[in-house]
Amino acid sequence: MIITITVNPSTDRLYAINKFKRGKLNRVNNGKKMVGGKGINAARVASILGALTYASGFLGGENGKFILSSTKQDKFIPDFIHINGETRNCYTIIEKDGHKTEINEAGAPINSKDVYLLASRLHALMNTTDVSSISINGSLATGMPSDSYVKLIRLIRKIDPTINVILDASGAALKNVVNSGEFPDFIKPNEHELADMLNIPVTTDAKTLMQSIVESNLVDIKNIFVSLGANGGLVKHNSTFYTVEIPKISAINTEGSGDATVGGMLSALDEEASFEEIMRSAMAAGTANAMESRTGYISLNNFFNIKNKIKINEMSEKVELS
Repeated sequence: MIITITVNPSTDRLYAINKFKRGKLNRVNNGKKMVGGKGINAARVASILGALTYASGFLGGENGKFILSSTKQDKFIPDFIHINGETRNCYTIIEKDGHKTEINEAGAPINSKDVYLLASRLHALMNTTDVSSISINGSLATGMPSDSYVKLIRLIRKIDPTINVILDASGAALKNVVNSGEFPDFIKPNEHELADMLNIPVTTDAKTLMQSIVESNLVDIKNIFVSLGANGGLVKHNSTFYTVEIPKISAINTEGSGDATVGGMLSALDEEASFEEIMRSAMAAGTANAMESRTGYISLNNFFNIKNKIKINEMSEKVELS
């Protein structure tokens, strides 16, 4: 069984316009209201792939009701903690030429009681079910201490050290975990998030990224999946690095592809698949998501078709781990 945790989900509002005019009236050609949240997207994809999946986190207000109602059409089991505040809105404005403007609310404050209830719920699930993997997804909610993910990883390790812990976060949330030495089993940054973490220029060059990882404290994390969009991915497993080549596709919507990658990873981990199979499932799910208009969703036909065409190449350099 899988658990995903999203402490700061959102209702996403997408607006398509010809050209965004700052300081003027902008008329929307097309608007969509969708469920947002990295762990929710990952849970949806993992459940489509057949894994028994619980999605947890915090929901509140009318947006929380909308998200909970929307999950009725999904295969995962919603197991959220109700909070008094309002789940945030996130706005994306996409212009005809592809330029994108994002406005993300901070979200409702989370207090110590909310955190305690989430920890208690996770404790109960881990003690009463066979949990193979837990993913911790997205940004920290307002009011949560900066070391909240560190404490969450420690809690999981204390209850059952055999559970795979995946962290899909960026910025301060990721840095605090890495600097704490309380490493998850997997992290999944994209090239921009990795560049921010390592304070290097953004690049998709596999050798440059590998060298940067080796020279940083990320080298102590067992598994790193760097998603590189159309360029596939770079994967570190113990002391070995791999490049993952994906087939060319006609992309419709790349939003949520990183979340879908986590969903594919979780599904393969739950099946106790080989590491090569984990790489294939993760990258196939992320790529299949880009072929859908709906965020955090895949077609099984596309998934298996892409998975069969993925090429994995071991890089010649090895890393000496301390």
